[in-house]
Amino acid sequence: MGNKWYLIGEDRARSWNPDVNLYSTEDFVHWHFEGKIIKNHETHPELGKSRMIERPKLMYNAKTKKFVVWCHWEARDYSASEAGVFESDNVAGPYTCVWTGRPLGTKSRDCNIFVDNDGEAYFISTTDENTNLGLFQLSPDYHNAVEKTVLCKGQRREAPAIAHIGDTYYMISSACTGWDPNQAKLATSKNIKEGWSPLENIGDRIAYDTQASSILKVEGTEGTIYVYVGDRWMDPNLPQSKIIMLPIEWEDGKMVLNYYDSWQIDMKRGVWRVKK
Repeated sequence: MGNKWYLIGEDRARSWNPDVNLYSTEDFVHWHFEGKIIKNHETHPELGKSRMIERPKLMYNAKTKKFVVWCHWEARDYSASEAGVFESDNVAGPYTCVWTGRPLGTKSRDCNIFVDNDGEAYFISTTDENTNLGLFQLSPDYHNAVEKTVLCKGQRREAPAIAHIGDTYYMISSACTGWDPNQAKLATSKNIKEGWSPLENIGDRIAYDTQASSILKVEGTEGTIYVYVGDRWMDPNLPQSKIIMLPIEWEDGKMVLNYYDSWQIDMKRGVWRVKK
């Protein structure tokens, strides 16, 4: 918002009872810790006891002027297969629990969110015992799932990150291999609910040791660039997990993901270059 970008994520200092932290930046290099926005034993009585949070995702609802978090709301043995929703008037909280459960009665695990250009919001998660991806359109207040569409049926995908670029939707996802990285795959469509192309490889065979988290759009005075954000899980030392950012490139109209040890972005101009 404004010149600030916000990132939330799991504080794995207590590996299996993560709080949710909020950070802010203006350049993707220097980050400021804003605080814990969802806390074990405080935000929800079962959080840190019978439930834990994974993959928290933050949205701003322009209609309600509220900040909304959707997440994977899970039991230690992954038997719950639920989602959780939290809301606040302020990005830094405090957040209160709106709802927890299975969206439209569907068992739901690894997840993401997507807000389209028209403000329509979606929760996307691995469903049906990690068999399918469920695309759940949300209510105007982003509190509830109101419609379900099955994507990648039977293909056992997770970590879906969606972007709407021009007239095309792009979705990067990974296979279900626990904490271990694998080959990321890309699908495209002109309609978010149908017509997705067959999966194609993108990046290297282990997605540069990451799993897709989001695709960011950075608009500047000279151009617009897209940034791949990936989680680098450091299992079994989960507190050391990292965020990896890479510029998305285009070759013959196709999305391409290359690896750079170091690169620079000019947020105001909307351009990037390899750092020498």
